Amino acid sequence: MYDSAAVQLVLVKGRARRWTIIGIAAVLVLYAWDVWQRRWISDDGLIVVRTVRQILAGNGPNVNAFERAEADTSVLWTWLVAAAAWITRANVAHVAVLLGGVLSIAGLGIAMDATRRLLVARGSDCVLVPAGALVVLGVYPFWDYATSGLETGLCFAWVATIWWLLVTLRPGRELAYSIVVGLGPLVRPDLAITSAVFLGTGWWIVRPTRRRTLILAAAATALPIAYEIFRAGYYGTLVPLPALAKSAGGSAWSRGFGYLLDFVRPYMLWIPATVIAVLATTLLVRRTVRRAELVVPLAPVLAALLSTLFVLRVGGDFMHGRMLLVPTLLAVMPVVLLPLRNATQLAIGALAAWALTIGIRLNDHKSHANVPPAEDERAGYVSWTRHLHPIDGRVFVSAAREWTIAPLAALAHHDHLLFAMDGASARLAPSVHAPLVIAAGRLGTTGELVPLDAITADTLGLANPLGARMTATLPGFTGHEKPLPAAWLYGDFADPALDSFSGTTPEAVRAARHALSCGEIAELLASVREPMSFGRFWDNLVGSVRRTRLVIPADPIEAEKRFCR
Repeated sequence: MYDSAAVQLVLVKGRARRWTIIGIAAVLVLYAWDVWQRRWISDDGLIVVRTVRQILAGNGPNVNAFERAEADTSVLWTWLVAAAAWITRANVAHVAVLLGGVLSIAGLGIAMDATRRLLVARGSDCVLVPAGALVVLGVYPFWDYATSGLETGLCFAWVATIWWLLVTLRPGRELAYSIVVGLGPLVRPDLAITSAVFLGTGWWIVRPTRRRTLILAAAATALPIAYEIFRAGYYGTLVPLPALAKSAGGSAWSRGFGYLLDFVRPYMLWIPATVIAVLATTLLVRRTVRRAELVVPLAPVLAALLSTLFVLRVGGDFMHGRMLLVPTLLAVMPVVLLPLRNATQLAIGALAAWALTIGIRLNDHKSHANVPPAEDERAGYVSWTRHLHPIDGRVFVSAAREWTIAPLAALAHHDHLLFAMDGASARLAPSVHAPLVIAAGRLGTTGELVPLDAITADTLGLANPLGARMTATLPGFTGHEKPLPAAWLYGDFADPALDSFSGTTPEAVRAARHALSCGEIAELLASVREPMSFGRFWDNLVGSVRRTRLVIPADPIEAEKRFCR
């Protein structure tokens, strides 16, 4: 009798495991199909592509060969794409698109397997069906940013991996756990919040001795600290330029809540949030889940909450939904699968109905951004390029052909010109050793247009050490508050003999040129343009805090008065 019951139990568990795996596989196939159907690369993704091309050409991790500027937010993503492109020798844009998609799909798979292991370890022996995973299937920014050329896929894979490591954490595995979890700031700087939460949770589970705690803390922070030293010495600053350009140290709560509303409203995300909250409350009240077991599942939820608060504080982003995708994935990871029981059937059914309705209704390739200045980047670039799957830089260059004719002609004739933001041109200064300088609003597209030894003068500060530190010239436009005044462009690159300029005045240009040679501004330019040496690295390192705090008035005349006393 005992043997018969044992055999029956094994058969039941085997069937449950088989149907669970089938459900996981079905979700991954559907997500892979969604990702493939909306494959593309963003202009910001093409910035990563140009940086990678500079690395492969031996010019270092920079957008322009003449200047050290960290335009990419994710260190690991840039070097991962560079490694993959070097190994495959394939088109870098195609590599970024494919790698991002693969990592996104893998991340969802790893997250589901981690939750499966957690539920099985807690005694679940029934079929586990997709629940929170349906949020990923129903919200199309999860599909779009998987292949955007940005680090989103890497973020998904990393948070899923540390969730898996937390679920399976045992004494003796804490060193590897600490190293991987500590990579958060290198995946993306704001993920340091997630690293801190997961490291604290891991410590609570293992309870190492004081000496062991110090060793684990050193293991977790070794690589981020090593890179921070490199960043300070190589770039002369403590954060990537986008953090300065977007004023990530400031607060803009009202814009942040607008960004949250822009994400929640189109997909009616209050529905899955309510369903999951009610389900969690019900399980706790019925004591289906013991409070002692909540430490692990609460870790990603807490990380999601703190990450969302960070996004709200900095004012969100201009890309619809992008900065809230990782917090959303973190929040649903503990319930990405649920046991098929009476207590969960209604919740699972409601989530499935919601995901199916939203996924079908909004998968129309139209923009569903609804709170300015947030924009649906994919819809915008599909419309601009007139290509359903713009995954190649040449498609972007072709779409911009009206303003590329003159720069390409100048390159062909070796005219040594500066092309300003309004399309006007001017002779380059004799000191500028580049075949062409072109002002770039769409920095990624322009980077595909011109050769690696030409200069793309970023007008939005993402790759411009000067522009990133300007005071805001377009306040309120999240992510792009610092368009560079034309006078600085002419003052930096135009021939000093010129006395007439488009879009500005000679007085402003002279003030900008003078300010560029004075005090902290001159030292800033030296930190990124002088040849790298041990002395330059050391000077950059010791002055990195001061340069990170440096603020330059956007008005050249005011800047001249301040720095040329």
